[in-house]
Amino acid sequence: MKRYWKVLSSIAVAALLMTACGTADIKEKEVVGGSPDTGYEEPVDKEVTVIEEDAIAVELIAKENGSKYLFKLVNTTEKDIELTFSSLQEFDFIIKAQDGTKVYQYSDEMMFGEAFVEKTLAANGELVFDVDLTEVIPMLESGMYSLEIWSSARESDGLRTEIEIVTDKDSKAGVKTETATLNGLIDSNSVEMTDAAGNITVYRLTDEVKVYINDIPEEEPVIINFYEDNGQFFITSIIVD
Repeated sequence: MKRYWKVLSSIAVAALLMTACGTADIKEKEVVGGSPDTGYEEPVDKEVTVIEEDAIAVELIAKENGSKYLFKLVNTTEKDIELTFSSLQEFDFIIKAQDGTKVYQYSDEMMFGEAFVEKTLAANGELVFDVDLTEVIPMLESGMYSLEIWSSARESDGLRTEIEIVTDKDSKAGVKTETATLNGLIDSNSVEMTDAAGNITVYRLTDEVKVYINDIPEEEPVIINFYEDNGQFFITSIIVD
C-alpha cells in the first residue's frame, strides 16, 4: 500500500509540473503579442503624448494676394515638443460657404504616402507650412468663405484656426502691388498708409489682413497688395521683409 501511494505521489507531482509549465507558456504568449509559432511580434502604436493646453499656438498669415498663406505651429513653452504624423500629410484644410457647406477640402485632391514621421517643435520655436490656394481661389464664385485649417499631427487635436476669405473675380483681376508705410489704424476696418511717392491713402482691410494687422510695424516700408472697388481701396495682403 505504501508503494502504491508513492506512485500516486509521483504522478501528482508530474501533473503539477505540467500545469505550471502550461501556465508559464500562456503568459509568455501574452507578453510577446504575436504568433506562438513564428515568434512574430505585432507592431504596437507608440503612445500619443498629451500636450498641455495652450502649449502650442496656431497662426495663419496671408502672404500674397489672399491666395498664399503661412500656417504656423508655435511652441510657447521652454521644452521641446515631439509631434508624430501617420503619413506624409502635415496639415489639412477646408473652405466652407457662408451656410457652412464644404466647397473644397485639401485632402480630397491630394494623395499622401504612408509613413511614420516625427518632427520636433523646438522650445519657443515654430513649424511653418506653406498653404497655396492659387489654384483653388479661381474655382470659387465671388463671395465670402471661411478657411479652416488644422495640423495632421496625432497629438494636435484642437490645433486649428479659421479665418474669413473674400473672393471677387472682377476686382481680383486688378490687384496692384506697391511699397508703402503704415501710418496707423483709423478703426478696426481701415488704415492710413503713405506710398513711396509720399501720397497718403486710406485702405479698407479684408478679413484675412485684420488677423495680423496689429503685428505690422508702423513707419517701416512694407509691400501691400490691394485693389480698387467703387472708389475704395482694399488691402488683400501685407508682406513684411
